[in-house]
Amino acid sequence: MKHRVALAGVFAAVLVTSACSGGNGSSSSSTPGSTAPTTTAAATGKAGADPIEWTGTFCEGVGPAVEGVFALLKTMFEGGADNPALQKAALLDYNAKAGKALADAGAKLEDLGAPSPENQELHDELVKFFTDTGNSLTKSNAELVALDPADPEFATKLEQLGGDQADPSKLQEQIKKLQEDPKLGDAFRQAPACVAMTEMLESLGS
Repeated sequence: MKHRVALAGVFAAVLVTSACSGGNGSSSSSTPGSTAPTTTAAATGKAGADPIEWTGTFCEGVGPAVEGVFALLKTMFEGGADNPALQKAALLDYNAKAGKALADAGAKLEDLGAPSPENQELHDELVKFFTDTGNSLTKSNAELVALDPADPEFATKLEQLGGDQADPSKLQEQIKKLQEDPKLGDAFRQAPACVAMTEMLESLGS
């Protein structure tokens, strides 16, 4: 369990660092007060998803996940570390919410398609990251339900759930690529879901 919480802490730190280092930049092409266009991939085609809708979908997946991370860490710091029943309840809640958000975002991104051919590699990386991580969390929950917190081997069995954890540094690389791309970085600063996520992360990191 401690290993899983440590990974959650790294995941949270990665997101806070990324938001605070790149979320407030300005772009000469941005338009104050602009909102996401109503044009969707259905109109623009699979290889030309609207950048604001695309980045907004990314943030829709990450936002609930990071909220869940901090809720999980809060539980652990407030007594959950020594209470297997609280650990199980907190993990079930986190896995369910984060797993669904990430899996849904992966599916939606795949349906939208890449914003441009130049972004295809990043798009594919994110679809895989969201899909694999979401599925891993869902799988962990299905196995976690069967564990008994009163079992002396609970902590050991907990560590074995869900297979390998997603590498947080991979997400950091993807966020950096997104923010440094002229069009996607500008879209990231405009998408309502990304604005809300950045503000939340900055408040947590301050």
